[in-house]
Amino acid sequence: MYYAVTHLTVYKYSNPITDSVMEIRKQPRTEGKQRNLRFELDVSPHAKVDSYKDYMGNTIHNFDIPAAHTSLAVKANAIVEIKDFELLPDALDMSAWDILDEQAENYEFHDMLLAGQYAKTTQRLQQFAKEIGVSRYADPLTVLSDMTMNIYNAFEYTQHITKVDSPIDVALEGRRGVCQDFTHIMLAMARSIGIPARYVSGYLFHRQDKDRSDNDASHAWVEAWLPELGWVGFDPTNNLIAQNRHIRVCVANDYANASPARGVFKGDADTALEVKVQVSELPEVPVDEAPLAPEIVMPQYTYYQAQQQQQQ
Repeated sequence: MYYAVTHLTVYKYSNPITDSVMEIRKQPRTEGKQRNLRFELDVSPHAKVDSYKDYMGNTIHNFDIPAAHTSLAVKANAIVEIKDFELLPDALDMSAWDILDEQAENYEFHDMLLAGQYAKTTQRLQQFAKEIGVSRYADPLTVLSDMTMNIYNAFEYTQHITKVDSPIDVALEGRRGVCQDFTHIMLAMARSIGIPARYVSGYLFHRQDKDRSDNDASHAWVEAWLPELGWVGFDPTNNLIAQNRHIRVCVANDYANASPARGVFKGDADTALEVKVQVSELPEVPVDEAPLAPEIVMPQYTYYQAQQQQQQ
């Protein structure tokens, strides 16, 4: 199964800014059933882009724009292959809890058992966990599947109720939010009973009128490590096991280290943000150079001084 992904982020500033320094996490991972076959990143105004892999294996692109500018666009195009997943068992043996306890000090899992900036236990989270009966009442796979379903049933998917930096309690209080909120809630609850769990940012190829997350945005879900199975994805936004429609880009403790784009700049300016995402299924890998999503046009911006000179 092949997918084409286009992700455009546009920043517009109310006044000229300088010294933009940006980190971009938009390149799909290559591991397991997923392969990143093609990736390109375009930045406007033009900037030299470098990249590196962090300790989790995520590819991070970075660049800086020292000159004054009033707009910035970053467009990523990718082609990804995802092979079919094996069916999960109906349940694991209860001895899986003993294995999880033994692995608690494993370096690979240590960070995924700790609280994050957003995925952390609060009084409201404890109340919700008690309400839906989060405990070791069954094997870990069953507990996580039930947790996914309970979050899906308890929360309404609603945009603009929370922000990217909202505390976990905002969604818990109103029982409304988006994929990022539901993922943080599930992460905190899974970790509270000793299951290593990590935040996954990426994309979802949507089923028409069946997935309640937005098809023009990035997506987030949970991966939990389970004995015999390894890392298994759970999507509480859509009550799904994450498999061949979920395109993985970044794994982290929580959103604080998984945002698709983040940066800093010098200047006194308000920022307007525009994001466009398109995920398309492909019958095969395209061989031509045609745009993957021709309707998502990459803006071409120049530096502020150049704009001023052109106006004079």
